[in-house]
Amino acid sequence: MELKGDVIEMKYVVRLLGIEINNIKNVIHGEIEMPQNKKGSILGIYGANGSGKTVVVDCMVLLKYLLSGRQIPSNFYYYINEASNTSSVKYRFELKIEEKCYLVEYEIELLKNGKKSFCISKEKFSQREMSEGKRITPVFDYHKGRKELFRPLKLYERFSKDIQNVIALGVAEQATQNYNEEKGVPEVSSFLFSRKAQEVFEKTEGEAALLSLLSQCFQKYGIYDLAVVENAQYGYLSLNLENMPVNIDWPDTIPKKGESIFLRFTDINVVPKEVFPYVANTIKQINIVMKSLIPEINIEIYNAFDKLLKEGKDGVQFEIIAMRGENRIPLLYESAGIKKLISICSNLVACYNRESYCLVVDELDSGIYEYLLGECLEVMQDKAKGQLIFTSHNLRPLEILENDSLLYTTVNPENCYIKSTYIKNTQNTRLSYLRTIKLGGQKEKLYNETNIYEMELAMRRAGRIRAND
Repeated sequence: MELKGDVIEMKYVVRLLGIEINNIKNVIHGEIEMPQNKKGSILGIYGANGSGKTVVVDCMVLLKYLLSGRQIPSNFYYYINEASNTSSVKYRFELKIEEKCYLVEYEIELLKNGKKSFCISKEKFSQREMSEGKRITPVFDYHKGRKELFRPLKLYERFSKDIQNVIALGVAEQATQNYNEEKGVPEVSSFLFSRKAQEVFEKTEGEAALLSLLSQCFQKYGIYDLAVVENAQYGYLSLNLENMPVNIDWPDTIPKKGESIFLRFTDINVVPKEVFPYVANTIKQINIVMKSLIPEINIEIYNAFDKLLKEGKDGVQFEIIAMRGENRIPLLYESAGIKKLISICSNLVACYNRESYCLVVDELDSGIYEYLLGECLEVMQDKAKGQLIFTSHNLRPLEILENDSLLYTTVNPENCYIKSTYIKNTQNTRLSYLRTIKLGGQKEKLYNETNIYEMELAMRRAGRIRAND
């Protein structure tokens, strides 16, 4: 395979292998391994409230912002553990490009550099070919404050000969530590995956083109194949306050700004006319899946008509409604659970059919009937080509998923995630988990047991508190 620094026409597959988390929120250290069995790659994360489940979702949110070259939300300052000045995450991937297969590591370190301000103090991108026994080597290694912008020096010197490249890379490096004085918030984004840096790296040929080739694959993965659904989005949806993203498989003729498009499930939508047919196809996909989940409901596009957009281009205005028999029901009046299923269906379709697709969902069980949740996960485990990571409080999935697909949080912040041992796939994992909470038996304690009598006493004491006490 000749390296030309251009991945546009190449077929590639990205698979997440694992994550190492340090000093993110209450997680001092935790390591996560994705299941690599023959069935669909699913990882369900279980544990007590505040034990670190959502930290995994936060780290995948961070990854999506970094890979897509977007600004990291300013509230990530508060994600750095309060007892530490730095936090770091290392992601491991398998990357297949045509006939070659690479092990790729991407490591990021965040540093508190002022009151409510943070920056990227380290960004490292390393690789090795799977067929070779060599150690993994960095192709891009940035450390804040180092003399040269990045290493390896051999690669950096190649770019530093052109003053225009040096200026562009300097601007890209500055993006890792910007602070908006007017708004009083950090505006931080990746050096490697910034537009300026990518434009410079795309010009390379030969050995240096490997950096461009690999980084382009991961940028496309971050934009088009990594979907992270945070629980807050469903809270907004249930209150009818927010649009929700749906996955659309765009053709090459449509300029892509991202694989998803935001639709108003409870209000009027307006999209460009050339985009509307693909939105309509996505609604058909959602409807096919919804009918298999809840047979009495059809999802339809209602009252679509041409509308002139602000910029003078042709558009289409429409609503999305639910049909129950002959009754047309605005989604505004459907339950939060129904709206959640509708919003996630297109992502499940993509995860089921696309090998590179990684769907991360916080509190997947929220608002979904537990038996239906189990049925969905059983289908995904048996046949899905992509990867699904979810957190849950409902224990129904423990009866469905294989033991290797389950991860548990512990009460030890220095070893926050474990997979259970001494449990066979023929055992009832749900009962084994509940037994472990009561009796122990794993390498780490999973739950700080509460005392029902202390809870009763606390309720009575709290009830005696009066305004003048």
